Amino acid sequence: MLNRGFYNLSFFHFSRALFQIVLAEPMELDDAKRSKEAGILLGHHEDNQLNSCADGLKTTLGANTWPIVRDLVDDVITVSEVDILHATKLIWERLKVMIEPSAGVGVAVALSNEFRDKYRVENGIQNVGVILCGGNVDILKVTKLMEEQGI
Repeated sequence: MLNRGFYNLSFFHFSRALFQIVLAEPMELDDAKRSKEAGILLGHHEDNQLNSCADGLKTTLGANTWPIVRDLVDDVITVSEVDILHATKLIWERLKVMIEPSAGVGVAVALSNEFRDKYRVENGIQNVGVILCGGNVDILKVTKLMEEQGI
């Protein structure tokens, strides 16, 4: 068991040279980005109303998740609510997959100018993977938000 764990740990450290982990976060809920930049665990701003269509991301990092983000995440990119809604609708329409806006955050980041500027083919980036999830969506609420934004 110890050897297997050592092997997995060694493989993970070896394979880290082959990929980068970019965390996606709504601008309205940017505790991970601010924590990563500050090097310490931070919560939401005191006056933050937690108004985001990505309601699955309203929680903050905790004692168990912060060390993983601190040590293993290479970058954190934030996107606007409009970008999240556009990305969510894009996946609904093009892939015919019902994702929740929290998954749309990752798609919005992958489509963002900031991501394209930082992670170019010229810099060795050849493939991008985005994890999609979806069971927790109030379709009426999200489509109403899309209509309000003219999406």
